[in-house]
Amino acid sequence: MDTSKALKTVTTLCSKKEYCRQEIRQKLEKWEIAEKDIDTILEFLQKNNFINEQRYAQFYARDKFRFNKWGKQKISLMLKQKEIAPDFISQALSELDKEAYEQTCLQLFRQKQLKFKEKKDIQNTPRLVRFGLSRGFDYDTIRRCLDLLKAENHSAFPENTRDDVWDE
Repeated sequence: MDTSKALKTVTTLCSKKEYCRQEIRQKLEKWEIAEKDIDTILEFLQKNNFINEQRYAQFYARDKFRFNKWGKQKISLMLKQKEIAPDFISQALSELDKEAYEQTCLQLFRQKQLKFKEKKDIQNTPRLVRFGLSRGFDYDTIRRCLDLLKAENHSAFPENTRDDVWDE
């Protein structure tokens, strides 16, 4: 593919969907565009606001939280892999609603809890912690949500739960 056709293709792509520099670079490298032409194309796209890393980070964080129910840590990790600047990542994560963030974690725990065979099993707490961590939620949010879950539904946790479960 020649450079002018590649430029036309990526401008069309960027006008339909948000892309970051790294994603466009990968596409151009796959099409075997020369490195100097890749840099020129990326500069053109950025100068004409076809790609904007800050806007990309905001949309990415909001969509992954809303649709995939990811926590901030997982979103941050994925944005770092896409070579987004740390300032843009922290700004995008700070825009997530704290109330909705905690409610999402709690909702995920409720759904996961329904899948457990033993509803009163003491092992459910560490399983929920691992599940929350795998979704990218931090320990503090997980603990608050587990406390809320325990308070609203004693049948899921026995009355004599061990306090040292967090130490395992």
